[in-house]
Parts: sequence; structure tokens; C-alpha cells
Amino acid sequence: TYIRKYVRTFVRMYVRTIVRTYVRSFVRSFDRSFIRTYLRTYIRTYVRSLVLSYLPTYVRSFVIPYVRSFVRSFVRSFVRIYV
Repeated sequence: TYIRKYVRTFVRMYVRTIVRTYVRSFVRSFDRSFIRTYLRTYIRTYVRSLVLSYLPTYVRSFVIPYVRSFVRSFVRSFVRIYV
């Protein structure tokens, strides 16, 4: 288990560095698209955490898809206006 943990952390670090370098180059080439994706992921995670913290499980299964679609449409309009 210890070895597995070590391997896991190593892989994580490796992936992180790769992702970082990729993201940097990506940002240099496509600034706007990166901002869009970042906003999308941020808003999605935020909304999801709110939903998960405030709603019980039986409501979650119904609400989360609607919330997702709403967030997507909202982000699209937001991006059209500001970016």
C-alpha cells in the first residue's frame, strides 16, 4: 500500500506538471477559450457544491441535470456578452 501511495503521488505530480505546461502554452495561443473553460468549470463546481450541501439526495438526482443545463446556457450568454 505504501508503494502504491508513492506511485500515486508521483503520477499526480507528473500529470500536474504536464498539465501546467500544456495549459501555459494553451493560454498563450488561446487566451479566450481558456478563460471560457476556466469560468465554466469554476461555476459548475461552485453550483454543484452549493446543491450538494443544501439539498438532500433524492432532490439531487432531479436538480443536478437541470442546474447543469442552466449553468451551461448562462455561461454561454455570459461569454457572448463579455468575452
